[in-house]
Amino acid sequence: MKLVKIFALILFTTLIAVSFQNCSPSQNTGLLGSKQAGKDEAQKVSVEAPFAYDMVIDTISYNSCVGDNLNSSGVHGIKMGVNEGFVDNNGTGAVKAGLKLRTDFLTYVGKNVSPLYPSTVITPAQIQYILQNSDANKNAYLQFAIRRRTDLLPAIDLINPGGTSTVVVPRDGVVDQAPLYMDPVLSGLTRGVQFGSSGTLLSEGARLYNLYEASDVRPIEYSFGYSNYADETYPAIPSDGTGGGGQVFEPYGFGEAYSDRVRQRFNSSGTDKYIATVTFGDPFTEGSTDYGLSNPLRPSSSDKTKAYGRSYAFRFESISTRAGWRSNQLKQITESNLVDNTPASGASWSCENYVVMKQNQWNNPKADEPACVALTPIDLQNSNLAGKVKRLRRHYLESNWNIGLFYARNAVYVPGARGAQPICVVPKTGECYLPTTMPDGTDIGINYDPTTECYLYAASVMGVSYTGNPSVPNQRRLGRCAQYASICVRSSTNY
Repeated sequence: MKLVKIFALILFTTLIAVSFQNCSPSQNTGLLGSKQAGKDEAQKVSVEAPFAYDMVIDTISYNSCVGDNLNSSGVHGIKMGVNEGFVDNNGTGAVKAGLKLRTDFLTYVGKNVSPLYPSTVITPAQIQYILQNSDANKNAYLQFAIRRRTDLLPAIDLINPGGTSTVVVPRDGVVDQAPLYMDPVLSGLTRGVQFGSSGTLLSEGARLYNLYEASDVRPIEYSFGYSNYADETYPAIPSDGTGGGGQVFEPYGFGEAYSDRVRQRFNSSGTDKYIATVTFGDPFTEGSTDYGLSNPLRPSSSDKTKAYGRSYAFRFESISTRAGWRSNQLKQITESNLVDNTPASGASWSCENYVVMKQNQWNNPKADEPACVALTPIDLQNSNLAGKVKRLRRHYLESNWNIGLFYARNAVYVPGARGAQPICVVPKTGECYLPTTMPDGTDIGINYDPTTECYLYAASVMGVSYTGNPSVPNQRRLGRCAQYASICVRSSTNY
């Protein structure tokens, strides 16, 4: 009997000890499982977590089209997007671009958080809790905008005569409607993250290229103007070129002048430089009138040149040195980290440019006029041509654009040599050119030959001087300058 009492006493003592051990903070039974003892320390780990999000885009396009209401017709000016996952033949989705969690954030989690019992590794729920409660990450949304390099304020698109000089969403920038701190984004971001039992980061997970429900798959993609409107904010030029008294033939305001000035600001190395950006913001910031677009999340409130996200510097060039031709081809993109303004490691961009033609030149049967001839299945057996078409289709969708082969007027058609012809594109709705009909009814058309001079509306405003300085009507007979569609694609060794 005495022996039974001894065993009972040992059992009771053991149970009490185990109970206290399981209640100890070192067992990490709280949601955070903080490696720092105590509830207050655990909460501090959550609140003070660093900024978490990293966003990469893989496709940027630009076209130099001018005309009325082009955006509403499906003809964009500048477009930025995550598109690789939506054109991949094997259907595996994007791995090169999209949204993911930053390495330094995940390293912080692994260092400061312990597994939630009974799990032996950090769980997605723990990461999600930090994202929803940390000062740097709660209420975060994606932003896309063209910004001034000096202070990252959105570049206001004032081409519309009645436009306001304050920042307007989505005219001057876009705030994606998917909150990054809620599902489905929250679950998608953390699903593939893996830690070892010691907190070592094993996998950062795949990038998300769709921020919405599985039944609502859409690419992360947004477009802006800045280049594609005619307006009435600049005086029309009289047809006699005298500056007054003559018949007004072209009441198009700035026309090509506006888009040219925008491109000059992208090319600038001064304080007026424009850059394309992907940033993050809190639309619920007190006093904000533009959903946080003018106040991107920053590492420091005092340094307005830096923010969390990426910047993309554009370089525009001309196809010709002859009078009239503008720097309207996007030739180079330089990607940088906005948080410290350093080059994005391992990232490189390549750009291709194709002539834009008028709608009446699509499959034009007249030999003495230019034509954009429709592609055939045999054409696409050429892997080089098929690759170009595939890249174009990322942003120049079949619903809005025809893609074909360019033939100059009076060109000799050789069926077996189609593969040597350059690509051309034609918008299905809306023209990419100002009218080409003269007052006498003559159609002066488009000049696609960069070895000759071309006609530019408001040439004097844009500093163009023609050979022999012909009158405005005679300048028109040179044919309007060709416009171009650019498509730029990112490649990287660092995803």
